[in-house]
Amino acid sequence: METTAAEIKEKSFREKLIDVIQEEVPDHLNSFAYCLGATPLILFLILAVSGVLLTFYYIPFPGQAYGSVKAITEEIYLGWFIRGVHRAAVNLMVATLLLHIVRVFITRAYRDGGEMKWLLGAALFFTVLAFGFTGYSLVYDNVSYWGMTVVTDMIGQIPVVGKSLFLLLRGGEDITELTLLRLYDLHTKILPLVILVLIGAHIVAIRTIGFAKVDGNGGTHPFYPEHALKMTAIAIMLLIVIVNMAAIFPPVIGDPANPLEVASDVSPPWYFSAIYRWIIIAPREAGLFSVFAFFIVFTIYPYIDRGFADRGANMLRINLAIGILVAVFFALMTIWEALV
Repeated sequence: METTAAEIKEKSFREKLIDVIQEEVPDHLNSFAYCLGATPLILFLILAVSGVLLTFYYIPFPGQAYGSVKAITEEIYLGWFIRGVHRAAVNLMVATLLLHIVRVFITRAYRDGGEMKWLLGAALFFTVLAFGFTGYSLVYDNVSYWGMTVVTDMIGQIPVVGKSLFLLLRGGEDITELTLLRLYDLHTKILPLVILVLIGAHIVAIRTIGFAKVDGNGGTHPFYPEHALKMTAIAIMLLIVIVNMAAIFPPVIGDPANPLEVASDVSPPWYFSAIYRWIIIAPREAGLFSVFAFFIVFTIYPYIDRGFADRGANMLRINLAIGILVAVFFALMTIWEALV
């Protein structure tokens, strides 16, 4: 029998699919340190599923937001568990992204055309932080209300773009129902779309540019089944950790938001604690400007590295020193904020 054009086309597609899933990947990806890049993707999928379940009951209006979160936490069957899973997943996602950034920074994996991967990764990191802030604000208890007030005030102090961002987030000078609706739309509509685009762009960049080379490790192995099974094992491990975190540290909710009574503790989530503490102890404008400058330097650092390396600087030692100093600083600021 003659092979039809449709069968030839189907065979070609099947062969292409096999080539993709059995593509060779470097052996160093078997190391846990080099699996961190895919870990946030697994956590994002968990966040997406748990987040969709939470939207079934959450009501994004000031008079009902607190009550809906309270009902999810205390009344709806397994509501506390889904909320706990969502909270644990975002904490782990920020933590694994930080570890991934540290690994890339220390090993200078952003070289040899990897600058675009770094820029996309930085954008992903900022988007995840925005997810954390908007999700934290949607609880709308007194702590999150005043935390939202403090953070948006600080955003308003950013040079050049601060005032515009302040008004965009709040929908005016004060926190109103517009603020909550905008944060809800950001958290459930705009930011998910942004992060999906960035993840897709990051994957395309990796496939186009290739994985970073590791000295002394030139071997490869197929993505499937070896690497796919490893990522599956990591996904199962993450699920076990998240379930235990949700059970051991179940979510709680404080008193309702009260614009007339400042909360006794307006500390933000741990991943903002260091910045928050620094802005408190530093002169207001200098503290905000230094944070803004740090994020700019962080974003364009591969190009700074290239400039110094071309002049003969030992960037491995410099990066190690910078990494240790920044890690110590952030740890000290975070611990200080936790103790006050």
